[in-house]
Amino acid sequence: MRILHCLSQIPGKTGSGVYLQAVVREAAATGRIEQAVVCGLPSTMALDENELSVDRDKIFATRFDSNSLPFPVAGMSDVMPYPSTRFSSFDDKRLKLYEKAFTQSLQQAVKSFSPDLIHSHHLWILSGLVKTLFPEIPLVVSVHGTELRQLELAPRLAEKIIGNLKSVDKAIVLNHDQRRQVIARYKLSPEQVAVTGTGYRQDLFCRNYCAKETRPTIIYAGKLSRAKGVLWLIKAFKNLTDENARLWLAGSGAGPEADEIKELAAGNPKIELLGALSQAQLANRFQRAHIMILPSFYEGLPLVLLEALACDCRVIVTDLPGIRELVTEEAIATGLVSCITKPELVGPDTLPKENELPFINNLEQALTTQLKRVRQQQFVCSHNLQTILAETGWRNVCERIEKIYEGVLENQRPKTLN
Repeated sequence: MRILHCLSQIPGKTGSGVYLQAVVREAAATGRIEQAVVCGLPSTMALDENELSVDRDKIFATRFDSNSLPFPVAGMSDVMPYPSTRFSSFDDKRLKLYEKAFTQSLQQAVKSFSPDLIHSHHLWILSGLVKTLFPEIPLVVSVHGTELRQLELAPRLAEKIIGNLKSVDKAIVLNHDQRRQVIARYKLSPEQVAVTGTGYRQDLFCRNYCAKETRPTIIYAGKLSRAKGVLWLIKAFKNLTDENARLWLAGSGAGPEADEIKELAAGNPKIELLGALSQAQLANRFQRAHIMILPSFYEGLPLVLLEALACDCRVIVTDLPGIRELVTEEAIATGLVSCITKPELVGPDTLPKENELPFINNLEQALTTQLKRVRQQQFVCSHNLQTILAETGWRNVCERIEKIYEGVLENQRPKTLN
């Protein structure tokens, strides 16, 4: 089986990039699948910086900040952990340059590699382009959730994208709520959409009982942006009465929002900015921390929740669609996971001034409660959560994806008459 993977961004730098790396790595380990990758990279980034389990000649990079694409990598989120361009800023000229550059990479890859199937990421421009260029090649698309936000943030692009993707062979989604949204928003049939979930590296993210910090330690992992709730997390942390508590901010960002967050964090000696971490470095921090917090206004299905829970962190997370399915109602009921109410927003991710204080208060209350449980050394065993963790290693997820590949290819084969 020959699979061409397509991602419009930098592999490994975001959730979808980590997902791509994992699928390629696990597929390579089977020995049954040959692979190539089309991806978007800055002009200065070397191919081997991306930790992809394929040979260099099987990586077909579309280069941004180049003569053909004179702007930074276009990001599926409006704030990325590296310099990026928002799709909402695309005019007709920029869109044509984008499609032309990826068309060249895709045509080169297909001609050189001759894939049996293309596995693209995000129901967005690149996946639509794949289906338009190669209608005869089966297309599977992984949905990560950010494309659903881009339908609102960049509506002028949405109509064309939705039309180009109606004939996708299979969309694979992270949870059942996302499946309902994709069927409704993209006008796909229920048979076109399957739930495969997401995974984490069980070899890295696991218990280490002797590693926990002596001081109660909270960790956030993600982009440094307002839409991730980080600004208000810092303000809530400042209000805590626990003098020993520490906050780690793992992740990076670019632009005014990230600068604002970094400046606010730098003013508090109890907050440490960790920057972007590798998977191994993040696993080490989760093993050392007591509480992981993710106060986002949106998520697809965040890998960091699974990773933190596997490292015996308590979790505080915004009560978003799909979260309860992921962490289980049992873990919430026992107090291992605290779900905080998502604040009322303006648009997809803008918190109005009048709703800031209630959100900060909710964060502060959840932090205070979980810090108390840490000091009391409360032990919680959630059997349902342990089942979820056991079933969501990348090997398990990729086995489900491989079955999707096989089913799609089987449907393409001509039926013989008896």
